[in-house]
Amino acid sequence: MTQINIRIDTDIDEIIEYIAARRGIPKAIIARELLVENLTSKFLDILLDDYKSGKIGLKKLIKLSKISPADMLKKVSDLGIEPPIPEELDDYTKRIADKVIEKMKVK
Repeated sequence: MTQINIRIDTDIDEIIEYIAARRGIPKAIIARELLVENLTSKFLDILLDDYKSGKIGLKKLIKLSKISPADMLKKVSDLGIEPPIPEELDDYTKRIADKVIEKMKVK
């Protein structure tokens, strides 16, 4: 784990301190939760765009976004984002999948 030291305004610190006391957990946990949630919501569009253009893969998209694989697949599907793989590879994997399915039917 990496440590980051930042300065925050007193009013923000008061809110974090209040929530931490209310929940009975350290302020650092509240600050980390806020950071992760904000990163996910503010930068998800950038991550999705990078996935769509093939700059990052699905595994990295899920890891960076902190969104579960099932939820991320639903989001990608709902947005109509096609996997950024070459058509030849997509055709090849379809042929292999069809063969596997056919062999499973025989048994």
